[in-house]
Formats: sequence, structure tokens, C-alpha cells
Amino acid sequence: MTRKLLMIAAGAAVALATGLVIAAPARAQSGAVASAIAAGTVGEQADGYLGIAGSVGADVRAEVESINIKRRAAYTDLAGKRGVTVQDVAAATGCQTLSSRVKPGQAYRIGAGAWQTKGSGPIVLPAYCATAG
Repeated sequence: MTRKLLMIAAGAAVALATGLVIAAPARAQSGAVASAIAAGTVGEQADGYLGIAGSVGADVRAEVESINIKRRAAYTDLAGKRGVTVQDVAAATGCQTLSSRVKPGQAYRIGAGAWQTKGSGPIVLPAYCATAG
């Protein structure tokens, strides 16, 4: 990982810890999205956004889109403050989210790969995450 991505990851970790990036939108989610996450039909992605991993209703799909819009706004704000791209902030946050917030039984996806279900061990993260944790 480049020094630049390490700095972004550190900033994303601070944002996660203080609730600026993921926690606020996550708290705003409905019981339907929380249930879909628990059921593995909605999951976290390495790109820092939620994704649809299975069959969900239109209400859940719309809420996932709304949460992702809020995440993108937070990433855009942090990117502007750090002088980096929105994609870099989102990816750094995705690394942190996959390594610390996805619980066993929940769905996640790395890149364009297949959806996976987290087991009891750690998630094998993309190479660019190797030193972000």
C-alpha cells in the first residue's frame, strides 16, 4: 500500500471510530435493512458501500441506495479535507469495515467477485488493505 493510501486509511479509521463515515448512516438504517444484513441479502463491499447480495424488496433496495448516497457524501467531504480521491477514501473505509464491522454470518464482497459469507475467521482482504489494519 502506498504512503498516500496509508494516510487515507488512517483518516478513514479515525472517521469510523468517531462515527463520521459509517456509523451515522448505519444507525439511520431501518429494521428491514438490519434484518437483510443479518440474513445475508445485503452486505458490505470492499469499495466502501453496501450492496445487494440476494433477493430484497424495493423498500430495502431504496434504503441501501440512500445509505450509499450518505456514505458517498461523507467520503467526498473527507476526500476534500485530505486532498485525495473519493474512491481512495471509500476503499480505505471499505478495508476498515470489512476487517472490523462485518460479523460472522454476514455477507461481503471483494471487488467484482462473488458474494461470500463471513465465517469465524478474518476476511481475506484485498492486497491494498494489507497494511491498513
